[in-house]
Amino acid sequence: MSGKQGHFGDAELDELHDPQKNTTENGACLTGHQGNFADFKNKVSCNYRYQAYEQAKGHDGIKARLHRYNNDLPKRRLETSAYPANKGGMTPDRYCAHLEIPEPGDWDVEGPFRTVRRRTFDKRKVKIRAGYNFTQDTWPYWNNAHHLIPKGTLESEFSKQEAMVSNLMQKALLKTRYNVNHKKNMLMIPQDREVAELLQLPRHIQLKDGDTSRVAASCTDHPVYSQMTVEMLSGLQKIISDYREICQEALLGVEGKEHAIPDAELDKTRLESLSTRLLNLILSWGPNGGGRSLDKLASRAL
Repeated sequence: MSGKQGHFGDAELDELHDPQKNTTENGACLTGHQGNFADFKNKVSCNYRYQAYEQAKGHDGIKARLHRYNNDLPKRRLETSAYPANKGGMTPDRYCAHLEIPEPGDWDVEGPFRTVRRRTFDKRKVKIRAGYNFTQDTWPYWNNAHHLIPKGTLESEFSKQEAMVSNLMQKALLKTRYNVNHKKNMLMIPQDREVAELLQLPRHIQLKDGDTSRVAASCTDHPVYSQMTVEMLSGLQKIISDYREICQEALLGVEGKEHAIPDAELDKTRLESLSTRLLNLILSWGPNGGGRSLDKLASRAL
């Protein structure tokens, strides 16, 4: 089943995937299949950039870190982490090689408080309108809406189970209205090394600014961080293992009945608590983590 349906199981689960419009709450979704938040459109609970924006706007710890530059404005232009694409041009081509020195508020979650003009690699003249920061991945700087429990890692843990166990596990989590895209599982973080150093936040992916030999410098994922979320004490591996036991027990009563998916009760707060622990861990890295990639910092925790 396509991830666009909000799960990875049989079509019987389609009706349990439940996006909620104009709210972050009460959605049921297990995949990250919506991320376009341009012009503040697509406010739906499945939209992970919308959720990350709302989390950054409302979480004091995240906002304080993202707004930290106001207390220590850089004295020069900042170099971005854009890099040459394999087929020519730059990645991302809608970005730029350097960021001008920001004025107070220019990088705020609900900023900028003025129109910011920029010329991009693809020769466009871009205007970042007042209040539009973080609605796109290069405004005000290259940023990513990071899933604290990575959506791909959750999918991988489902795929390791027998088909019936995987289906039942997903059914139970969707019925309890677990949403992997909920703001509790989201963190807006920079991609540029110099920006991340200034904000005392890690970079999402190490890219060409390689800082750990365990991951290729051109990596487009964070495999070491993902491994940490699985293996850490009371991490995803333990949670899924306990879920599996509950589901296997529930399936005993329907053994031999093809496609029958019984009911099982799973505690979604265990996943949500893991998200909170991961957020607190990332924020606790502070000055020692600023500018380094998630993979570099996770390698120390393993």
